[in-house]
Amino acid sequence: MTDTATTERIGIAVAAGMLKGVYGHGVLSAFEERGLRAHVYGTASSSGLSGGLAAVGRARRTGVGYWLKAAAAAAEKGMSSVVLDSIKEYSPTLRDGLFRPEAPEFLLATSKVTNPAAAETTQGPGAKALGKQLLRNVFAGDRSWVDENLSTVVFSSRTGSGHEERLLTPDNYNAVSYASTRMLHAWDVPAEIDGEAYVDASYTCSCPAREVAAKDVTVLIAIGCDPFPLFRDLYASEEIVEGSVLHRARVLVIKPDEDLKDLGVDYAAATAEGLVKAYELGLDAGHRFMDLHAELLRSAVSAPLDTPADAQEGVA
Repeated sequence: MTDTATTERIGIAVAAGMLKGVYGHGVLSAFEERGLRAHVYGTASSSGLSGGLAAVGRARRTGVGYWLKAAAAAAEKGMSSVVLDSIKEYSPTLRDGLFRPEAPEFLLATSKVTNPAAAETTQGPGAKALGKQLLRNVFAGDRSWVDENLSTVVFSSRTGSGHEERLLTPDNYNAVSYASTRMLHAWDVPAEIDGEAYVDASYTCSCPAREVAAKDVTVLIAIGCDPFPLFRDLYASEEIVEGSVLHRARVLVIKPDEDLKDLGVDYAAATAEGLVKAYELGLDAGHRFMDLHAELLRSAVSAPLDTPADAQEGVA
């Protein structure tokens, strides 16, 4: 990059990945240590928490502690309870910080259920069976149910309006955060926003890179949690490619070199040791990225946000 870096607008899109999202949290923590905060953050499902904390300058302070607590609770309480508890714990900090005028724009992707019959299924006792079928469909390359019954809706802290983007507010933040995470096969509690049915963002938009790029950013950093190609959704509808251009944004991709499963971190279960290692891998990757792209700091959002000092956070 040249001296034009002083005019760059930086966007960061963080992919979902359930417990594997600890890697992305590590990357964001390294960015925070180096002073890089983007103009726009795009998140989906499990990355909503880590991306939100990065947007308010609290990613490193929270660290791997959140993920250790979530993994320990998942086996005992179920994923709905884990997510609802985490929203209760962290939402005071995030609702205070994300909606300040000086805060970066924050995007949280969801999948809206557009068919009334499908909405009834997703909200009722048939939800888990449908969720398992949708996972089987991933391996079969069949996205017909998703195409017929779901649409991506992104909630923005700044400019949400229209069919595909809506306004995220302190009042609807909790509902949107939960809805974004609701994988049908493992979440017992239905998700609604303003009385309408929603499910996990990952079915339609697990990495909102395109939505972030549309915010007039010139550099888009996309963070994945697997060594495989980074795709827009579970069904691999669109690959997010290093060096490509979305809208007018140059795309830079950060992802692990190895499957975190080999460290003991899978999507729905993880060991404490594995989580710490995966978080540290993310930290290292984030610092190496900054060593290569230190000039991005010229354009970064620099003013720290003063969030409540008494917020309960899982410091590592």
